[in-house]
Amino acid sequence: MEHGEIEVLLEVGQTYLLNKEYEQAIFKFAAALKMNPHDPEVYYYLGLAYEGAGKLTEAVDMYEKTLVLDGAFSNAEIRRDEIKAKLSKPAQQK
Repeated sequence: MEHGEIEVLLEVGQTYLLNKEYEQAIFKFAAALKMNPHDPEVYYYLGLAYEGAGKLTEAVDMYEKTLVLDGAFSNAEIRRDEIKAKLSKPAQQK
């Protein structure tokens, strides 16, 4: 496993995330995850990409995996709880 390669995948994925190119970000983060399935940060970024793409169930799953690996990862806990709250509320009409 090449640590530098994982870092490049994370950087490129973060760039896609910032540009709201969520599917490309998911692809990059998923590739990084295959190389290092024990890094909570990779799961967190994958969760952000899924969330941006509107794949909320997958996002919650990634945030929960982040927390299994690092129970003190408060951003993952916050994002997970916000999505769960959103999913549990009936759709509000404007």
